[in-house]
Amino acid sequence: MNSKAMMDSQKSSVDMNDDNKVNIVDYILLKGALIGIPVPDPDPVAITFEGSSIKAEDSVRLSVEGTKLFITSNGIYEFSGAMTTDAEIIVAVPQTDTGNVELKFDGVTMKNSDSTPCILVENAEKTKITFTGENSLSNTSDIAEDESAVIYAKDDITFTKNSTGTLDITTGSQLGIFCNNDIRFNGGTINIITDSENTGTNKADAVKAKGTVSLNDGTLTIDSAGDGLKSSKDNVEINGGTLTVKAGNDAVQAETTLVISGGDVTACGDRGLRSEGTVTISGGTVLATATDDQCRNLTTSDQASIALDLTKEWSKNNPITLTDGSGKTVFDKNTLKKYRYVVVSSPDLKAGTAYNVYAGGIEVKSSSDIKAGETAAYSDVNNTFKSSLLYSDIFDRSSVHRIEVEMNDWDNFLAHSQDEEYYPCDVVIDGERIENVGIRTKGHSSNMFVYQAGKDKYSFRIKFDKYNKSGNYKGLTEICMNNFYSDPSCMRDILCYDVMYDLDALAPKTSYTDMYLNGKLYSFYLLCEQPGTTLGERYATSDDAVLYKAADVGNSYDCTFRSSMKLNNFEVKFGTDDELKHIAELKDAINKVTSTNYKFIEDIIDVPSWLKGFAVNAVMGNYDSYNGQMAHNYYVEYTDGKMYYVGWDYNLSVGNFMDYGAAAESDITTGLYQADAKQRPMLTNLLAVPEYREMYYSYVKQIVNYYSDPVKTINSHASLIRDHVKADPRFFFTFDQFETNIAKSANGLQVRNGGGGGMWGGFGGGGFFGGGLFSYGGDSVSIADFMIKRNEYIHSKLGF
Repeated sequence: MNSKAMMDSQKSSVDMNDDNKVNIVDYILLKGALIGIPVPDPDPVAITFEGSSIKAEDSVRLSVEGTKLFITSNGIYEFSGAMTTDAEIIVAVPQTDTGNVELKFDGVTMKNSDSTPCILVENAEKTKITFTGENSLSNTSDIAEDESAVIYAKDDITFTKNSTGTLDITTGSQLGIFCNNDIRFNGGTINIITDSENTGTNKADAVKAKGTVSLNDGTLTIDSAGDGLKSSKDNVEINGGTLTVKAGNDAVQAETTLVISGGDVTACGDRGLRSEGTVTISGGTVLATATDDQCRNLTTSDQASIALDLTKEWSKNNPITLTDGSGKTVFDKNTLKKYRYVVVSSPDLKAGTAYNVYAGGIEVKSSSDIKAGETAAYSDVNNTFKSSLLYSDIFDRSSVHRIEVEMNDWDNFLAHSQDEEYYPCDVVIDGERIENVGIRTKGHSSNMFVYQAGKDKYSFRIKFDKYNKSGNYKGLTEICMNNFYSDPSCMRDILCYDVMYDLDALAPKTSYTDMYLNGKLYSFYLLCEQPGTTLGERYATSDDAVLYKAADVGNSYDCTFRSSMKLNNFEVKFGTDDELKHIAELKDAINKVTSTNYKFIEDIIDVPSWLKGFAVNAVMGNYDSYNGQMAHNYYVEYTDGKMYYVGWDYNLSVGNFMDYGAAAESDITTGLYQADAKQRPMLTNLLAVPEYREMYYSYVKQIVNYYSDPVKTINSHASLIRDHVKADPRFFFTFDQFETNIAKSANGLQVRNGGGGGMWGGFGGGGFFGGGLFSYGGDSVSIADFMIKRNEYIHSKLGF
């Protein structure tokens, strides 16, 4: 035998753990094998981490070399304290030692910056980890060696049922937990985050074993750049406990079988539940979502389930909710990632029973009733513009709602009202509490003038997911409370929104609410579904949907679609369109429409939705809009290849825009008021087409008929809100002004001198300054008088 061969042979004989390395671990294992195993001490061994050093009781069962701790015998080892330098716990028990090693952590912190594991189990019959208090193990290295992990075990590892604390495991590019054999989770709360430095790796799995991975009890929460819970060669078994997974790849993956027999499971990934063998759900409450693939190999289910293939991709924080025929909620779980595929299973689901399914509070349907069953699957599941809403109760008009805001720093919040920045607070909506939400002031002129007047009845915007990314109210993520600035009737918005609903036009939901601050009545408000994620999702029926706001960029008020309009006058509020390509396409197309060449526009816009929006503006005198001097205050939704008009902001309608009611006789045939027809191609060019003009007139007629008895409608609203207006401690007007503003006068609408003289010319003596800081002149115009006069004028001009 030559010298090299002899050296290789000697090396092989002392490589005790077969890792092709000869080091101190092999020395310890060899020593144990030669001299025998020491008898364990009857008491646990205490180890203390102290910054850059490790202190341990004298024991033949362990040794310390710098910041490496070697455990060489079975027994119990109790750890406390924090390391500030890289450190490693190495379990290297000789194979002849068949006892268990138990590592007990109580307030332990280990922070490694290289690829060294915090815990390395080289050899042990079984290693147990028990933790109390708060513990943290991390390795933030961006060097990912083959299957390197924060906890790396070559033999079985068990997180014990005696664990009562938390264990946080954080990685850079490494795995969270890796084991060559079996991993058992039996208790405690374990939180695992991989790729915490956002390196972009998709290989940083949270839990990976070659043997069986089982969750029996405890709480396991995973945020993984790679796979979540995985066995690369064996089974995954979920028998109990709580599992929550957000994964860049597979949420839960098994090589042979994946069995869920109990527990509470939320598995959200690019793929949800995946097995090369079978997936069996026989118990537990399960939500699995995916973007790339439906649940792989869900071949049997002893418990009723529903699998959905959705037509479009939904964003995260759109919970999946199921209700039965009586409206009772039988399943409700939030989602952690965007998704297209959904699997739901629960003991509360009954095979053969039909359920209403909601995504983000928006009902989705298939071509047939969605019934639970064994692997009941449905395709082409989608929402529509008319989908029922789980959060519709907050917009029920049969009563005035109650929103309680709880905030300790309110005065400081109001001192920064002009910043329009969010502050944290808790809210209670009709008795339902939502904690840690964001609130800010909102509005443009209304915000500024309230501030200048030294008042504090601001409009507010509440964002449920501002701080808690899973925050929502029955799927709704954002609402606003508008302060009735310049509207003593408190009805102008509602009157316009109601006809938008009657026309089946696109618009946010609305209702009335009292706002309470820290238990005390603050003020009375208009409650609105804030145009944003939820509204955009509600009207999105395709993956590429976008919601645009006609914004006041630089106070240009130019969202006209004329040829010279700047594209960035529109802002994206939902979806993605960095280049505003759909806005550009519409601008180009609408300026080519003529009375004889127009059919192509129907491939770009939904013509009825635009004409409905323009008709409401024209009939209701809403000229702080596209129909007036300032072409703003609306939204546009792009979905399924077309652009739709979305109505918004009607508080300056019904004779309230600085003309003292002159708009009651504005030209209904053009739909414009104080605006240049050449600068309004969306309206002018569409109405130049006889087919579209007749469509527009039909909507005008429908609106007039809807309000054929304005006084009756107004009195109905007044009976609901009168007491709340009277009780409002911050109302901008007097209660008498409210009553006068909604009452039909003896002589009807009398247009004052100066009316119709232009937007700013309309201030006159009784307008914005003469009539009070909080009025554009609407306090001088009865909404009943205006609507009666407007109806009479339209009848006379159009002959119906």
